[in-house]
Amino acid sequence: MSAAEVEDVLRSAGWVPGRDIGARLPALLSFVTDRFADEGHPVEPFPAAQDFVREFGGLRLEIPGTPPDAVGFTPHWIYEESGEDVAELARNLGKRLFPVGCETFDGAMLLVDETGRFFLLHHTGPYFLGANTYEAVSCLLRGPQQEARDHFHRPEPR
Repeated sequence: MSAAEVEDVLRSAGWVPGRDIGARLPALLSFVTDRFADEGHPVEPFPAAQDFVREFGGLRLEIPGTPPDAVGFTPHWIYEESGEDVAELARNLGKRLFPVGCETFDGAMLLVDETGRFFLLHHTGPYFLGANTYEAVSCLLRGPQQEARDHFHRPEPR
């Protein structure tokens, strides 16, 4: 999808350039930080996560297909052991992650890393969605998703 097509989809969900959810931001972020801390796997809302939630928090995009699906851009804790699964993926990527949304059909968790890349933690495994918001939205709507392992951190040989 082109940037203009992605913007059209975002606009139809209520986004406008410069959107800022303002005073709602701390509550959305603390819901996730509190739940993950309670689970023993704290997450931190680093700048890339805060910026995404500030601009897109609360939006819901319809995903075409059968069965119908949608993705909500609201930080979310999905299931028991969410924190453990996110922590494992973060270790594999070598980057901190923060949950910024979820798919409604099967509860897959949308995550952003500290560099602004997006991943989907699905019950079938982790997937890479894109290097930025536009790529991630395009991938969520049209695919293809690639295995996250292609982005795993590889230690330098000694």
